[in-house]
Amino acid sequence: MGARCNFIFKQSEDLAVALYSHWDEDHMYELLAAALQHAMPRIQMNDIPYATRMAISYIIKDQILEETGFGIEAMDPSNQGFLDHPVTIDFTDMTVGEGEAWHSINDFINYNLVTTVTK
Repeated sequence: MGARCNFIFKQSEDLAVALYSHWDEDHMYELLAAALQHAMPRIQMNDIPYATRMAISYIIKDQILEETGFGIEAMDPSNQGFLDHPVTIDFTDMTVGEGEAWHSINDFINYNLVTTVTK
């Protein structure tokens, strides 16, 4: 069992950092929005390595010392066919999305944090 999902932090056209989560699918968008808000100072500075680290740290903060639950790997962002429920944070154009649904990082944060608060 599990609620698997993947957060793909696209660094360039051919390089991304993927964070696999075994348990976060049910609240992945709210969690990602909070993580990106946490990383926003570095996003605004276009300091993508630090922004990526800050977002990943936020997502795993409550289980950081656990042996299981998360995995991190470098990947080609165009090769997502094997991933469970991937969402891409595209730092090349500052968007977040999957499939046909793409939004600016700010719109994604605003929508998903507001939605969480009003639920």
